[in-house]
Amino acid sequence: MNASAATKADGALSASEKFAYGAGGLCDFFMANVLGALAVPVFTLGFGMDPFLLGVALALPQIVATLADPLVGAVSDRCRSRRGRRKPFLALGALAGAAVMPLVWWCPKDASGAALFAWVAGLGALLAVCRSLFAVPYGALGMELTPDYDERTRVFAWKNLVGTAGTFAAAWFYWFCQRPLWGGEINGARVLALIGAAVVAGAGLLLVARCRERARLPPAPRRASPLRAAASIARNRPFVMILGAQQLLAFGTGVVGVLGSYVHILFACRGDKDLAGQIAGLGGTLTVLSSLAAIPLGLWISRRHGKRAAALAGLGVLLCGLALLPFTLRPENPWLVVLTWTIDAVGMPCAAMIFGAMMPDICDEDELRTGLRREGAYAAVNSLVGRVTGVATLVASGLLPKLAGYADASAPPSAPVLERMRVMLIAVQIAVVVAAVLIVRLYPITRERAAETRRLVAARRAET
Repeated sequence: MNASAATKADGALSASEKFAYGAGGLCDFFMANVLGALAVPVFTLGFGMDPFLLGVALALPQIVATLADPLVGAVSDRCRSRRGRRKPFLALGALAGAAVMPLVWWCPKDASGAALFAWVAGLGALLAVCRSLFAVPYGALGMELTPDYDERTRVFAWKNLVGTAGTFAAAWFYWFCQRPLWGGEINGARVLALIGAAVVAGAGLLLVARCRERARLPPAPRRASPLRAAASIARNRPFVMILGAQQLLAFGTGVVGVLGSYVHILFACRGDKDLAGQIAGLGGTLTVLSSLAAIPLGLWISRRHGKRAAALAGLGVLLCGLALLPFTLRPENPWLVVLTWTIDAVGMPCAAMIFGAMMPDICDEDELRTGLRREGAYAAVNSLVGRVTGVATLVASGLLPKLAGYADASAPPSAPVLERMRVMLIAVQIAVVVAAVLIVRLYPITRERAAETRRLVAARRAET
């Protein structure tokens, strides 16, 4: 039996196992998004917290997480527990996160500004640690579930499919909190946090119970230096390429968020906020539905032409949608922008899914080069760089309106400034997607190279 056939036979996963892995993504989603989605309206409007203090309180947990991620990755890679390298951390992170999530919203209603700051920052940091305990091993587990090239893509397809439920739910978080049944948004946030905690605990335990860890994986050495490990990972060219493409897309599409709000509401909708809300609601619903098309598109192209072609196809669809913006983002027919959003909602998830499926192949190359299996370290670096990109995006997004000439926020931007904002909105996004395309075109791991790497890795393991 050849190496490719052998890995396929050994690497097949049941639908229930792939579903369980996908369900685990809901743990990470709820721990990451319930606080982020509700903090501003609930703590500023409900508790009367100063917006600046809230911003600082929400930033501090991100700093804690940047320290926790690499530590969890390193310890997870070196773990030799009877339960495996990842499962002890997954269970601890899910159960601890489920316990902490509701507490964030249970601060006294008459708390002062300083007390509120300490509460949000402290429990937010604790929740960030719980998320690191879960998210880093979760990403590592996805890289090592199967050695099969195509089955790896299917694993991340299931993750995207189940994750769509979380994306859809997030759009209704604040609406849920506002229901009269709860007696105010604060109580609504508490009820939602309890529901989210149940989802986190249930999905996390399902993941631990149903997903198996592969045997005979060489662990990282116990005394590996995190800095030396990071330097070694930085020399993995395919990883750096895919990480760079991911972060370019995240930064380029996120940094224009503030510009997008001005252009959508004040330019396309001519200041009609109700109309802008209706368009955003319809667009949000359609994008969630259209994102489901990304899964079969990515699977079909990857199976026939490889992961690089599938990622390029997703980026191509995204680029086509953005290229329509000069014609769809117009005040003559503001509803047309929904077309761009719907197309982009196919391209972006398709590329993101394939980027995730490329990571296990990259870890195989790392094992061939170093003799180590370090999915935890790779997941930690991926998470850490993503957090840094997120902070940079928040800072830069506030600067772009000023670069467009909007200096006085007390008055609406003038028509020339809005036009410059519109041009920047379109140009920045197209530029980063084109850059990502150029990077992915150079990605060197083909189906044939991945199969040969697997063969060499299997032969090395057989000798030890």
